[in-house]
Amino acid sequence: MFSIRTMTSADVDAVVTIIRSHEEADGELAERYYHEFFESEDPESPLQHNVVAIVDATAEVAGVGGWYPDKYDWPGILWLNWFYVAESHRRRGVGTMLLQHVIENVQRLDTRKLYVDTSTDAGYDDAVQLYERFGFREEGRLIDYYELGEDYLILGLDLTRPQIGPTTT
Repeated sequence: MFSIRTMTSADVDAVVTIIRSHEEADGELAERYYHEFFESEDPESPLQHNVVAIVDATAEVAGVGGWYPDKYDWPGILWLNWFYVAESHRRRGVGTMLLQHVIENVQRLDTRKLYVDTSTDAGYDDAVQLYERFGFREEGRLIDYYELGEDYLILGLDLTRPQIGPTTT
């Protein structure tokens, strides 16, 4: 079984390892982000929060997620942050549990819309399918952003709708 808790600075290495195993460049960016985050004056701001999924039996970090404010501080808008699950724990409900946790918490913050940016690369297909099961819809695409044939994808979730959660379709 798994549980979710607030991420601490002691989790950074494990989290970065998970992210790097999926995408080296993201791992480098995430490492810089998390060090800056935990060195900031207010790492406990409700508008910027990071969580980890933990294997209950071993305390191993199985996944990471979180949210952060829109870069323009637009009211009611948050973005999903560094959402990754360790390969050894995929398809075991960790991503669903993390995403449900994030959505429930950002709804308490009077968030109107939750966005996530991702890639159209096949390595992100499972994540995109998970987001879509929760009701995220494509709202933007930058063609060939990462490289020819790999687009930058923006998905949005309208949190003003009732019953946000995964669907079985």
